[in-house]
Amino acid sequence: MQETDHTEPCGIGIRGVAIGIDSFVWIALLFVAIFVTGVFTGQLETGAQGINTDLSGTPASIALGLWFVLALGYHTVFEWRFGKTIGKALVNIRVASVEASPLTLRASLIRNVLRLVDWLPGLYLVGIVGAVVSERKQRLGDRLAETTVVSS
Repeated sequence: MQETDHTEPCGIGIRGVAIGIDSFVWIALLFVAIFVTGVFTGQLETGAQGINTDLSGTPASIALGLWFVLALGYHTVFEWRFGKTIGKALVNIRVASVEASPLTLRASLIRNVLRLVDWLPGLYLVGIVGAVVSERKQRLGDRLAETTVVSS
């Protein structure tokens, strides 16, 4: 599914659309994290109204941590194996190595762990500024991982 030829780097607009689509995946992963945590902490209740869990304190922190791992894993594995997440696939963009070599698991992990920094102070402000001032339109995570986002 991943190609090695490079096209023009993608701008922040199309990347924003892709991350917006991926946000729906994040919401689904949040529900998975809450459900799994509720099952393992015994705080999952079933009844006529459906399934419910009310997490607070340590269980809520565990669910949040699990959600973080799932979201990071989603981006890392999909970009490593396929060059794109669901959002990127739907808007026809992909992650590529700047050297035209296959994307490594290490590079994918670096760019996605640094997504947290790129997100600061909110709504990807550091990432947007980084991409605007970069010749290859790379956010900080892309620069350190030596990757870029290009048209498929």
